[in-house]
Amino acid sequence: MRTENISVYSTGNGVEKALELTERTAAYCGLEKKTALRLRLLSEEVIELIRPFTNSIQGDFWLETDDSNIEIHLKTNIPMDLQTRQELISFSTSGKNSAAKGLMGKIREMIAKLTLPDDPETKIMTDEALGIMSMGCSMGAHHSGAYTWSMNDYATSVSSAQASTAETEEARDELERSILANIADEVQVNIVDSAVEVVIFKKYA
Repeated sequence: MRTENISVYSTGNGVEKALELTERTAAYCGLEKKTALRLRLLSEEVIELIRPFTNSIQGDFWLETDDSNIEIHLKTNIPMDLQTRQELISFSTSGKNSAAKGLMGKIREMIAKLTLPDDPETKIMTDEALGIMSMGCSMGAHHSGAYTWSMNDYATSVSSAQASTAETEEARDELERSILANIADEVQVNIVDSAVEVVIFKKYA
């Protein structure tokens, strides 16, 4: 089953409707209270993804279910440019992006980099700045602006990294504390140019 689409905005509009849809879906699937609460938490996490960008960001939110799985989808278009990128960085007075804290913050930062226009100036920034998140990222074979990031691939690469650095230790710690990593069975981020779709997978009995 696929639910209706709910429009959510970086201003916060539509969020309550999306969460209500999540609760109705949990009831439809017969989820126990604890699992239903976790599904709501995952929905809150994915919606929060677009909040720090700009007031014009709109996303389509929906869920898909079968007999044992629920998928939470958020699809949006992020018109990223250097000015918007600079706005994200300016959240921190130190000049570093304070929004890029925790796993979801790093996913948001990765999206900001991969949706930058493909010109020489921004391409250099993208190639150099992905950092450890590139461990879960693969480029589309037929489109230079297409990328897929997998949380499970990322977690496997981080945990098996032979050279332990401050960055890998931080990544391991973030995975241990992350709501996404501890509740979701998988998270995938699919990017084609400025189009972004985030899918959270959750199994249920």
